[in-house]
Amino acid sequence: MKIKLAILFTILFNCLVKSQTDSVIVPADLNVQDAIFITYGDFRHNKGVLKEQINSTINKEQLDFIGKCLDKETINYNEGQINKEVNSKTVWGFIQNKTFYVNYKGSFYRVPVFGSICYLVATVEVVGVGFYDPMFGPGVGGSGRRQEVREFLINIYDGIVSEFKMDEAEALLNRDKILYAEFKKLSRRKQKEQIFRYIRKYNDVHPVYFLR
Repeated sequence: MKIKLAILFTILFNCLVKSQTDSVIVPADLNVQDAIFITYGDFRHNKGVLKEQINSTINKEQLDFIGKCLDKETINYNEGQINKEVNSKTVWGFIQNKTFYVNYKGSFYRVPVFGSICYLVATVEVVGVGFYDPMFGPGVGGSGRRQEVREFLINIYDGIVSEFKMDEAEALLNRDKILYAEFKKLSRRKQKEQIFRYIRKYNDVHPVYFLR
């Protein structure tokens, strides 16, 4: 019996050590090097393109250097001895001055709530048929473009940006059974009022990890 317990302890200890060496926590305040993440996979493995790798005539001492580089159509950088170039609109996201920015339909938006569940608000262009014009009332036929403020969520474990919906937010919270049970005790009105508070509470106990 003692031998079996010793073997079980060894297995659990090895699993714990392996999990700790296979990942490193991302500081909640994003106190990491400024970097561009070409893909979501690059972000998860902390394989960003650093300032030093970027080829640009823009002054690298500027605080918004990376953002300015991504305003260009393409970004050119060195990876070892290889020079690479990518379309800026295809870049997944970047970190600059301890702030996370993510690409949504070709534009980069600041993410004020970073964590396992990210939350952001963005002004996006909407193309619609028969849209409502505040000056002239409902449109008749045709199409139009207008700016609308939308809320978004990102499940950091798949990197997908999706428009905020209560059922999706709840599904993410439900990964923590104890926290979710607390949330569900609230009235429906209170749930809507406090959903973002609970997203922050979830992030506090479920930090993001860079994989190795």
